[in-house]
Amino acid sequence: MNWLDDMHEELHKLDHEGLRRRLRVVDFLGGMKASIDHKDCVLFCTNNYLGLADHPKVLERANRALVRYGAGAQASRLVSGHFPIHMQLEEITALFKGAEACLAFPTGYMANLAALSAMVGEEDVILCDRLNHASLIDACRISKAKLLIYEHLNLDDLKKLLEKTDKYRRRLIVTDALFSMDGDLVPLLKVTNLAHEFNAEVYVDDAHGTGVLGPGGQGITHHFPLKHFPAVVMGTYSKALGSMGGFVCGPRIFIEYLLNKARTFIYTTGLPPAVCGASLGALEVLQQEPQRVEKLWENAKKIRDGLRMLGYDIPRGAGPIMPIIVGENEEAVKMSEKLLEEGILVVAIRPPTVPKGTARLRLSVSAAHSAADIEKLLIAFKKL
Repeated sequence: MNWLDDMHEELHKLDHEGLRRRLRVVDFLGGMKASIDHKDCVLFCTNNYLGLADHPKVLERANRALVRYGAGAQASRLVSGHFPIHMQLEEITALFKGAEACLAFPTGYMANLAALSAMVGEEDVILCDRLNHASLIDACRISKAKLLIYEHLNLDDLKKLLEKTDKYRRRLIVTDALFSMDGDLVPLLKVTNLAHEFNAEVYVDDAHGTGVLGPGGQGITHHFPLKHFPAVVMGTYSKALGSMGGFVCGPRIFIEYLLNKARTFIYTTGLPPAVCGASLGALEVLQQEPQRVEKLWENAKKIRDGLRMLGYDIPRGAGPIMPIIVGENEEAVKMSEKLLEEGILVVAIRPPTVPKGTARLRLSVSAAHSAADIEKLLIAFKKL
């Protein structure tokens, strides 16, 4: 059997287990509307939490940058691909997040790989939440530090690991801010206090918290009254800000170190200028219209309360991500297809993205959802 036969066999196995993934063409129609297989539907599965992806100011800033700089950065930013708009985006992002400095990356995945590899090495230990995002898990492994897993949001378990790891040069607690598949929030005040007690550092992936948490959407570090702040905070432009790319915020000396050491920064072409323009436009809109964040939370509460009234068991959390645990892979897919028949797109999430036996419908809310959109969603779930 050759290597292609092996792959065919593996794909057949995925089919049998209800785990095979296929691309589905989504024709964006504006707002939260789309067409899939010639059927119009409302999107309840995007990360466009503030509805900024097609905001006129975001598009205008993107078009302006496209005309001024061209389609791409043309080179690594350390060669000839560092444009004024890159510098402007990083300065504005650092101000927005309340950090000394910022470095932007083409993706959030690349940002995590860069930052964690720079912060720790073979003499160090990482304490990682079991349900952290895959990019965090991969970054922890690539860093070469000893990797220890603590149970999800279990601070007693985390404390036990801290007590056992004082022999390491450096201890780094790594956590998501808003967990993307369960929708729950890290108790960052308690985590940072615990880290301070044991002389450890904290790294936070604020991808789903940026634009969502804290006053004006500034993120997880502004959501809690912190006494001790995380050493480094990562975030993305690709979710609530509706654009593309990731960023790392932290002390200026660390950002300078990243610029010199991060392979995912050094050996890749810079963000396209139009993408930088879109991100700048989104940050500007967010600062001018902070009520978008309030609207997001209002919509989330309406949907959460409505689903609970219908008898659905919605796990803890109050943000825009709501998992409805189904269990079996095939059943989750069937429920997703039935919702699409009603004009609602909510995708089934299955292992390995989530633990085995916890296949689910992952519903995400946007400030751009109208009252009619929410009513349509609740009617569709009532039929289920």
